[in-house]
Amino acid sequence: MDLDWKRNLSNTDRMIRTAIGIMLLALVLTKFITGAWAVVAVIFALSQFVEAYFAY
Repeated sequence: MDLDWKRNLSNTDRMIRTAIGIMLLALVLTKFITGAWAVVAVIFALSQFVEAYFAY
């Protein structure tokens, strides 16, 4: 099996993912989201940053 690792995100997609990550982290830091949902939000925000950085 051959995996094709071509980039599939445009610059617009990368900016949107970065904005989503920043907004989620801001909501957690301002304590708008707390508890277990804050952990989920941080994990999701970090995944958005990683996807935006690698563009895959």
